[in-house]
Amino acid sequence: MPNRKDVRNPRSEYMLKEFEDIVRGNMPLPDGQTYGFVSELKPLQRDILSILQVPPRWYDYAFLFDSS
Repeated sequence: MPNRKDVRNPRSEYMLKEFEDIVRGNMPLPDGQTYGFVSELKPLQRDILSILQVPPRWYDYAFLFDSS
């Protein structure tokens, strides 16, 4: 149909747009320490990472923000 987008060969901009709402945050805990988090990946984001052969663990807080 002419009003439908061809999704067989998606452009990289469209795939990257699916990741623009990933949130990183820090929450102060009552004991004075800080808890860091990254929002959970959606099924479509996991599918894209799988196709690109990127392990989802690369989006874990510990992996993204490990200072060691």
